[in-house]
Amino acid sequence: MLAISGHPALDKALDLSFRRPPLSDQSGMPMLLGMGDPIAGPLLGLFYDAPSTPERLAGPPDLAPAHSHSCDNFRICMKGELWVGRERYHHGEFRLQQSGRPYGSDGDAPHPEGNWRIIFFADRRGYAVRPTNPELRKQYAAATVAATRERLGDVVPELLDDDDPGVVGMVTNLTTPLSRVGHIDATFADTAGWDDLGDGSKAAAALMGLHDLGPLVLLLSTPGGRVATPACSFDTDSFRLVIRGSCTWAGEDRVMGDMRIQPAGVPWEEIVAGPEGLDQVIILGDRRGAAALVEGGGPAQVWADQLGELVGRMQVRLSAAAA
Repeated sequence: MLAISGHPALDKALDLSFRRPPLSDQSGMPMLLGMGDPIAGPLLGLFYDAPSTPERLAGPPDLAPAHSHSCDNFRICMKGELWVGRERYHHGEFRLQQSGRPYGSDGDAPHPEGNWRIIFFADRRGYAVRPTNPELRKQYAAATVAATRERLGDVVPELLDDDDPGVVGMVTNLTTPLSRVGHIDATFADTAGWDDLGDGSKAAAALMGLHDLGPLVLLLSTPGGRVATPACSFDTDSFRLVIRGSCTWAGEDRVMGDMRIQPAGVPWEEIVAGPEGLDQVIILGDRRGAAALVEGGGPAQVWADQLGELVGRMQVRLSAAAA
């Protein structure tokens, strides 16, 4: 089920962009999207900050305290600079983070171009910030309950107990070892070790969250003029976001910051990368519906089969780790 904070439930595709309202009118106030299972499905945050004023640039970043989340999570930067502990993230750089593992202060640094990024929580029940400082944690816990009831309502109907670390379900085809705080960094600037998918595309992927109904995160880099994704459909809610390059959908050119949100069963049209190529993030809200449904066989079926094999390999690894 698709639900957006402050908006009615979706029953058709919705196009949004960091380049225009409503997102560009909500500086510092993320739009939150619930996908998949209405109780424990993922929550996607779309974060936009307007270009910083000279006064803001001269000041310190506004960071959340050192904390964890009670769910696996993913974030990627498009504009500006994202700070997470000692790490700094820029255009096309992303982080996969295990549930329940504390890390340093994080947030957007002031930037003359502003900040565009997403944060994706694999289980909406565990999206809340859990500070490592005990006194702050008590304050945040009380404020989170009140804010969730007031602002999110049916988008987040339940929260995990404050001492619940959540489920670790993060499995990825990336070969970078986990850091000591349970995260993996990667970037679209280096896709050499990613899996092949379809007509020349390179894919990084991760299963996250609950082992039976958690989401699939797919990062796809496609050369210019090649088919990035075939005409298909999925039996789960989906999200796609252009990170770099361009493509066309619904008869319009799409560039960095443009996104589409689709309910389960709404057909995807074929997407061909623009002349400079296409880097995109695709999120499928529930792995139970992550099989691409295509017609006519041919290259589209090859793409669907390769995606299924990639997900299957990760699911086997997850099952082995949980045994």
